[in-house]
Amino acid sequence: MTGISVFNKLWDLFDRISKGNILHDKQVDLALKETHVALVATQAYLRRNSDSSRDPEKESELSGLWYSASIPMRHVNVELADILNVKGGYWSNPDVWNELASENIDITIENVTKLTSKLLHK
Repeated sequence: MTGISVFNKLWDLFDRISKGNILHDKQVDLALKETHVALVATQAYLRRNSDSSRDPEKESELSGLWYSASIPMRHVNVELADILNVKGGYWSNPDVWNELASENIDITIENVTKLTSKLLHK
């Protein structure tokens, strides 16, 4: 690496720090990590329980994961944070969940995966 390219990389880092992008990057990383944890746990639960058996204790845990994921996401993407929050509501009691409660928000695993993937590639 030449002296000029090292200088350019340091200048870019200084610029990102001065604009607050480093902090933002950490917020994005945390939001994506928390969302990933909720996604993976939910996908595993759905695979294990594909025969329609239910585990209320695990569903309560999933609810907490989705609510927890919504908190750091609010600093990154408010729309996605709302989706994660609603998904937490769904898992708190899927038996009484009403599609209207989602206010036409798409809380499917596929939609959450698509939206987090977009954030990951920004």
